[in-house]
Amino acid sequence: MPDLHRRRLIAALGAGLCVAVPAIALAEGGAEHAPAPKPRPKAKPKAAAPAPAADPHAAVSGHAAGPPSVPAEEALARLMNGNARYVDGYAAHPHGDRPRRLELATGQRPFATILACADSRVAPELIFDQGLGDLFVIRVAGNVVDDAVLASIEYSVIHLGSTLIMALGHERCGAVKATVDALAGRGSPEDRDTRIGALAALITPAVRAVPAGTADPVEAAVSLNAAHAAAEVFAGSRPLRTRVLAGQLKIVAARYDLDDGRVTPTTTQKA
Repeated sequence: MPDLHRRRLIAALGAGLCVAVPAIALAEGGAEHAPAPKPRPKAKPKAAAPAPAADPHAAVSGHAAGPPSVPAEEALARLMNGNARYVDGYAAHPHGDRPRRLELATGQRPFATILACADSRVAPELIFDQGLGDLFVIRVAGNVVDDAVLASIEYSVIHLGSTLIMALGHERCGAVKATVDALAGRGSPEDRDTRIGALAALITPAVRAVPAGTADPVEAAVSLNAAHAAAEVFAGSRPLRTRVLAGQLKIVAARYDLDDGRVTPTTTQKA
């Protein structure tokens, strides 16, 4: 996609094409047990067919062939249910034992992909009360999207079956604040001769989109930056965009509150 077209699409998505996510029902149904199969008459043994050649890349890449892990709405509900347990102090800490580790040794099917800030207080597996193999997590300061991040997200969806992408911003984000300060002429002299400016450049569009006179421009920019990241993923990847438009994938922006631990979905890309 040409850069100009891409920038216009991202701007349009951030400005008006995102809609509020509906409330998520917190009830989950239990599994039903199927009746035991009836015994079948014994058949004469047949010569065994030769085993197919093993894929030498499967164990290395973690690729697991098969259908999407769960529908997108169920994936979002699982995240919100887990966050509710975390907030209420009843985290289950699932999928962290030896059997789970062994189950995942040769493949993975994460149900959601989280693009989160690298902030040490924002650990997706903890705040969503998930365990090994549940989430494909990409963390970078300011939860920004560059080519490496976008490629990682594409891999999680196309090859691992993730059906939900969440761009997760958080309260009092240091990367966003540093960008706000730099644009206001209050940049830190310690950042000279570093690559921190590369992060600020990716966060700048969200900061500039904050309306003049906003009471707390940093917190406003945090939400806009997450929405911008979600729009960048949608606009920057044709395979992901195709899945969203077909109803097979959901891309959500959300924000995490450091004080109470609550995650609030704010916008979603929709067909």
